[in-house]
Amino acid sequence: MKLTSPSEHTLKSPAHTARVGSTLQTLAAILFLPALVALATLLPRLAGLADFFTTDEAHNWIRATGTFAYALSIGRWKDTNLIGHPGVTLMWLGTLGLHLERVALNLGLIGAPDRLEHLAWLRLGPVLAHTLLTTASYLLLRRLVRPSVALVAALLWATSPFLVAQGRLLHLDALLTGFTNMALLCTLHACYAPRPTPWLLAVGVFTGLALLTKGPALIMLPVLGLIMFALTPSAAGGRLFGGQAPAQRMRLLWQRMRWAVPRYVLVLAVAAVTILLLWPALWVAPAKAIGDYMGEIITNGGRPNGHGQFFLGRDDPDPGPLFYLVAGLYRLTPLELLGLVLLPFVAWRSQLKQPKAEQLREGQTLPENPSPILKSQKQYLKNYSNERAVLMAMGAFALFWMLAMTLGPKKFDRYILPAWPALLTFSAVGLVAGWEWLRKHLPQLGASLALGGLLLLQGGSLAWYHPYHLSYFNPLLGGGRVAPQMFLIGWGEGMREVGAWLSARPDIQHGQIISALPPNLEAFVPVPVQEIRALATANPNYAVVYLESLQRGDVPEIYARIQQTLPLHVVRLHGIDYAWIHQLPRPFSTPVGADFAATIRLLGFTAHQEGALLTITPAWDVRGSPTNDLLVFLHLYNQQGERVAQVDVAPGGAARPATSQWQPGEQIGVPLPLALPSEIAAGSYTLVAGLYDPASGQRLPLTNGPPADPALAGPDAAFLGQIELVWP
Repeated sequence: MKLTSPSEHTLKSPAHTARVGSTLQTLAAILFLPALVALATLLPRLAGLADFFTTDEAHNWIRATGTFAYALSIGRWKDTNLIGHPGVTLMWLGTLGLHLERVALNLGLIGAPDRLEHLAWLRLGPVLAHTLLTTASYLLLRRLVRPSVALVAALLWATSPFLVAQGRLLHLDALLTGFTNMALLCTLHACYAPRPTPWLLAVGVFTGLALLTKGPALIMLPVLGLIMFALTPSAAGGRLFGGQAPAQRMRLLWQRMRWAVPRYVLVLAVAAVTILLLWPALWVAPAKAIGDYMGEIITNGGRPNGHGQFFLGRDDPDPGPLFYLVAGLYRLTPLELLGLVLLPFVAWRSQLKQPKAEQLREGQTLPENPSPILKSQKQYLKNYSNERAVLMAMGAFALFWMLAMTLGPKKFDRYILPAWPALLTFSAVGLVAGWEWLRKHLPQLGASLALGGLLLLQGGSLAWYHPYHLSYFNPLLGGGRVAPQMFLIGWGEGMREVGAWLSARPDIQHGQIISALPPNLEAFVPVPVQEIRALATANPNYAVVYLESLQRGDVPEIYARIQQTLPLHVVRLHGIDYAWIHQLPRPFSTPVGADFAATIRLLGFTAHQEGALLTITPAWDVRGSPTNDLLVFLHLYNQQGERVAQVDVAPGGAARPATSQWQPGEQIGVPLPLALPSEIAAGSYTLVAGLYDPASGQRLPLTNGPPADPALAGPDAAFLGQIELVWP
C-alpha cells in the first residue's frame, strides 16, 4: 500500500480543490471579468476615431468644446452656456481630450493634428467615460441579478452596434445612456442596501450628470421616485397589496412615503449641487442658463425636426407611435433579438420563478457552487429573490422612457438609447435561460461554446461594420437593403469615401464642390465645398447628393437639376447607397440638346472668336459607354452652303482619355480650335457637328436634337446654330 504524506493528502483533498477553485472564481469575478467588459467596451469605440464627422459634431460640438475650454481657461463662466441641451458633461470630456492632445503635442508625440485628428482627440474623453460607465454598471448589475445574466448583459452593452455607434462620437446620447443607467442601478441598490445613504448620494450625482448632459434626462426623475416607492424595504413599508384592511393599507402607504420621499429629496438635492458645481454659467448667470435649458426642451424637443423626418417611405413631421418600436427592432442584432424572443417562452417561466418561502429561510442550504461574488447565504438568497423586482423596475424605466419619447413630434432612433441597457439586460436573461436549457441537453462545454460563439459573432459584426456602425440594421429584417425605405439615414457616413474618390479625379482642381453637408466633406477634399444651394452661383464642378436630403425632400428643384446628369460614382456602405457623385455640365451659352446613339449628348456650346481663330467649346454629357475611340467633326458653312472651315479632333482633346474610356455621367468641355481662312468675310455662318468612328468612317446616329440639312452636311450631323463672325 502506498503511503502519502499529510501535505500530499491535503493537496489532493476535495476540500483543498474546492478552495482553489473558489479562489480562482473569485479572482475571475474581481479582476478578469470586469477587465473583459472594459476591454470589450473600449476597443470598438477607440479604434479609428479619425474617420468621419457627424453633422452635429461638424456644426456644433467641435466648436462648442473649443469655446467651452477657452472660457474655462480665462474664467469667463457665462460663456460655458453654449448649447441649450446643455451638453456640459460632453464639453468637459471633450476638454479632457483637448488637454491630452496638447500634452501629446508638447511632448513631441504627435505632429500638428489636422481637423480629423483633432476630432479624434476630442472623442477620446467620451470614449473613456463610456468604458468606465459600462464597466461600473456591470459591477453594480451583478450584485442585483445572477452573475451570468450580468456578464452577458454587460457584453451586449459593450458590443451592441447601436451603443457602439453612438459611444464613439462627440455627442450626447450614449453619454446620457451611461449616466441614466448608473442612476437607475444605484437606485435599485439603495432600495436593497442596509445603508442606503451612500447609494442615494451616487444616484444624485449620476442624475445631476444626466441632467447636465441633455434635457430629456428630466424623464428619469419621476421614474426613480416611483421605483424608490415601489421597492421600499419590507421593514419600512411592508406589502401594500396583501388583503389588508383599508386603515392598515393607508398606514403602509404612509410608511412607504416616509421612507421614499426624504430619500428622493436627498437625491434631488445632490443632483442640484452636482449641476451647480459643474456648470460655471450657473455661478454668474443662472437665469439665462436655466432659461436656455428649458427653452431647448420646449422649442427644440417639442417641435418636429426642422430639417424634416422620414419614416415608412415618406417625409413626416411626426412619425407617430410606431416609430420607436420599429426603429428598436431594426437596431437590435439577431443575438439581442434572440434573447428577447426566448424571454417569454423560457426565461420568465423557468429562470425567474421566485423561490418558495421555505427555501429562503436563513438556515437553508445554498445551491451547489454559488457565485463567489455573493459572500454569504443571506446575500445569495436575497439576490436571487429580488431579481424579478429588479428586472421589472428596469423594464418599467425603459418603457416609461420610450413612451415619453413617443409623445414628442421630434423623433430620432438615438433618442431611445437610454432604454437600451435595460432592454439588453432582458435579452441577457433570455440568452442565459437558453444556455441553461442547452446545458441540460448538451455537455456543459458545448453549451458554453454555443453562447460564446454567439457573442463572438456579435463582436465580429462590429469589425465588419467599422467605422460605420450607424449603418447597422438588423439583417433578419432586411438590413441595409430595406432600411432606406424605412428610416431617415445619413449623418455624415460615407463622406470619407466620397472625398477619396473625388480627390483621385484628374480634374478635381477645375472647380468647387457642392454638398448638403459641406463641413462633413471638406476635410477629405483639396478644394472648397459649398452648400448645395450654391448651385447657381458657385460654378461647381461636382455635386454630392446625399441620401438623407433626398428622403427629406430638401430643395427638390436643385436636386432635379443635379440629377439630370448620371451619377459618376455611388458610395455604398453595407447595402445602403449613401451618396451619389454627379459631375455638373460644363458651361455653355448656346443650348443644343443633341443625342448621338443615346451614348453622348451635346448639351450646348460656347463660341469665341479671336481674330482668325474660332474656338468652340462643346458641353458633352456622357450617357453611356462608347465602345470606340470617336472623333468629333465641326463644319462651318457660309450662306451659299460652302464649307469654309472644319476640324476633326478627339472630343476630349489631347489631355482627356479617348472616348472609349469615358464613363457615364462624365461632363466634358474641351475647347476645340477652328481655324478660319484669311479671306473669310464677316457675317452669319452655319455650324454643324457630329461624331464618327475614324476606323470605319461611320457616323454615330443622331437620335435626338436638331438635325443639320443632310444636303449640306450629310447624315447624322447636328445643327448647332448660326455663328456671327466679325472681321477687322
